[in-house]
Amino acid sequence: MKIVEETRTRLQLKHRPLRYWFIGCCIFTICLGFLIYCLFFESASVSLNCDRVSPTQVNCELRRFNLLGSMKKLKIFDPREAYILTKTTSKGGRTYQVIILTPFQDFPLLSHVSYEEDREFTLKTNDFINSRQTSLFVQQNQRNYLFFLNLSILIIMAIAAYFGTSPVTICTFYKSIDRVFIERKSLRGNQVIEYPLESILRFDIQEKQYKYSKLYRVVIILKSFKEIPINPQYTDESSIRYAVSRIHSFLKF
Repeated sequence: MKIVEETRTRLQLKHRPLRYWFIGCCIFTICLGFLIYCLFFESASVSLNCDRVSPTQVNCELRRFNLLGSMKKLKIFDPREAYILTKTTSKGGRTYQVIILTPFQDFPLLSHVSYEEDREFTLKTNDFINSRQTSLFVQQNQRNYLFFLNLSILIIMAIAAYFGTSPVTICTFYKSIDRVFIERKSLRGNQVIEYPLESILRFDIQEKQYKYSKLYRVVIILKSFKEIPINPQYTDESSIRYAVSRIHSFLKF
């Protein structure tokens, strides 16, 4: 919070919530990038279509579909085996992923499918590879997982946008008209509130404990005991205490 103007009859303070803007914009940008990845590059479903062209040769086509319906085709020659790769998370949980093994490279499939679905996929694929069946068509689907993941991302983006558009607060005390005006400007709209100076009982400094530090804000306490924050967002202690001292000096509190 800064003192932007101080005369004999007017005192004006301005608070820009830079911390909220920075955090909100960073989270929004990260989530936007993750959302783009999930929509365009993460596979929502896959299908494996195989044909046995000779007793010893199998050719397959792996199709990957994203949430928007775009498809990517991969050719798989001479698949040897399908197996389930088990991964252990840092919290002790487990995830499973089908891997198709070939002499040339491995082809990982979807990573957020249930173990039962993965097991069914591998059984059908291995039965085909080790038998004389002429064709195979199997699928995997994780659309529901991606749908709820993207919905969660959108909710986080909305919260980040709310913080990223936190209002600038301009508080002006007028002795000449015996009023205080608090104006809040943001992309979400503008708001102006006013009270007569004689209705002010005192000014309080409220603090909020964060993980490693404390932040502060100035609150006008009216004679009706209603609390009006000058800066809704908490900020550093030094600027708040200096602002309160200037207000006291200006209003002769």
